[in-house]
Amino acid sequence: MSTTPTPPKSSARLEQQYRRLLEQFGFTAVDTTLQQLADFLCCSKRHMRTLLLNMEQQQWIRWQSQPGRGHHSTLTLLKDEQHLIIEKAGELLESGNLNGALHLLQEQPHLLLPMLQSKLGVSTNDERQTLRVPYYRAMLNLNPTMELRRSERHLVRQIFNGLTRIDEKAGTVEPDLAHHWQQIDPLTWQFFLRRGILFHDGALLQISDVIASLVSLKTHPLFKHIDAIKPGPAHSVVIHLSQADARLPLLLAHTKALIVPSQHRDSPPFNALPIGTGPYRVSYNDELRLSLTAFDHYFGLRGLLDEIELLVWPNLLSHGLQHESTNATLLSSSTSDQDFLALKPSAPLASEERFVEKGGYFLLWDRESPWASSLTRRDWLREQLNPFQLGAQLDATVRHLWVPASSLLPEWHHAITHTAKGVKASPIRLPKARTLTIAYHTEHPEFANLQPLIKTALARHQIELQTLELSYQDWVTGNAQADVWLGTVNFPVPEPWHVGAWLLETPLLRRSISGGDEGQLETWLTKWREGALSAQTLLEQVLEQGYLQPLFHHWMSLSTPAQIQDVHLNNLGWFDLAKAWYLPNATPDNADQLRINE
Repeated sequence: MSTTPTPPKSSARLEQQYRRLLEQFGFTAVDTTLQQLADFLCCSKRHMRTLLLNMEQQQWIRWQSQPGRGHHSTLTLLKDEQHLIIEKAGELLESGNLNGALHLLQEQPHLLLPMLQSKLGVSTNDERQTLRVPYYRAMLNLNPTMELRRSERHLVRQIFNGLTRIDEKAGTVEPDLAHHWQQIDPLTWQFFLRRGILFHDGALLQISDVIASLVSLKTHPLFKHIDAIKPGPAHSVVIHLSQADARLPLLLAHTKALIVPSQHRDSPPFNALPIGTGPYRVSYNDELRLSLTAFDHYFGLRGLLDEIELLVWPNLLSHGLQHESTNATLLSSSTSDQDFLALKPSAPLASEERFVEKGGYFLLWDRESPWASSLTRRDWLREQLNPFQLGAQLDATVRHLWVPASSLLPEWHHAITHTAKGVKASPIRLPKARTLTIAYHTEHPEFANLQPLIKTALARHQIELQTLELSYQDWVTGNAQADVWLGTVNFPVPEPWHVGAWLLETPLLRRSISGGDEGQLETWLTKWREGALSAQTLLEQVLEQGYLQPLFHHWMSLSTPAQIQDVHLNNLGWFDLAKAWYLPNATPDNADQLRINE
């Protein structure tokens, strides 16, 4: 059986010469001579023969020569500029230069996507395993000291470590950088550190790195009761508090308490290319690709996959990605509802985990807005934007993925208006200006679905909705003038504790949930830290203020080919990267049997 030989890789010089011919002759068959071509390209006849031979090997031309002096031959050019670009991108992909291919075709995604489809899932090369996951946006801020979105909060835990961490199954605190801790008295704790821990750049983790990271937290509301941190005996740190906190080990598992190297924390590249101690290090990160490589010197169990790459792939369906050939690990958090439903692998090829998210979409009425100047107005607005009424307007193909919410957690139930509790509604007087501004952050696919629903509901009362799209940092800090803020949040385990932490630490929420009453915020924080105020009761008191309105819980899903093992959906819509591994030739049946045997 014969096969078509693979053309050798082209050189940049050969491509340049071909493009000059293409500009001169186009696709019309041309009668010409070897000398005329040599004169046109300013080279010898001998070199011209070599060029034509190489172009024929690339299958770019057809050259029909006629023997004899002065006889004309026929030259036909077979590939246009687009074909050349596609071939070059293919060569780059085959050589492993994914970034070069992405940059080459970033303005022509309809050409790039079919090539990348074959690269999704797990690829193996010289025993090196790489898992590629499509994602709808870049993640250029992986600095745990800053305000982070949901996916970034998950990924930084793969890159960094804290003194403690949370067991996602049990929801309990377990050792991380600290192998043991003890409470010396109500205001003093001691944490004993593991020895010999390395950062990704090879530097040894020092006690000074731990102290610098924790001292920097004293400006954050949740951590401001940290009075002093000092080195202790036996490779330990001693933390002195100004207020007793029996849940300090849980607090130190917070994303903001991850330990960063003191010599790098303030350098500009650190946000996109951070250096931690975790199981994966960032080896590449730009607008098109995030590459995480297993850290061979990790103090725990090394990641089983050598590399995990997130390919930035917005608007998948509009760019022509085909469902039938998709063999990717797909997260519902990585794309829009429509794309996820269309692109997830079919049942014989994949397994899927799904559950209603622990968190959801919400509205926050700005305390400085005239629309929120009284509880009567806030209740009236919340009733007009009742999630049950909004949900009825959702597109039928995705409506089943949205669950109307009466609280931040699906198992909690709080009345969303005071009228629902039996409080008689007062006559409503709306502001004279009939324009209301809603602010949300960029690059979130479902905000585009919710904003028209809100606009339609308000239009029934002759209220015009204006939209304000902000960067995430401006949104989370409330750095804009808006009447209402649209957002979404997900709570890791243990969920109740994280609900309380989110309400009391998020800058945007703190400016409004108490109506601007700083004393109320401090009372809530003190009681919550002491354990005298549960997160559920705290949320009930916040909702009674009328500024916060839960809207929807969303169904979260993770769809994976059968070959990807031990991938389980967590509350942040992701999976533990370090536990995922590849089983060749797996099917759902034998993969399930393997799990049973384990």
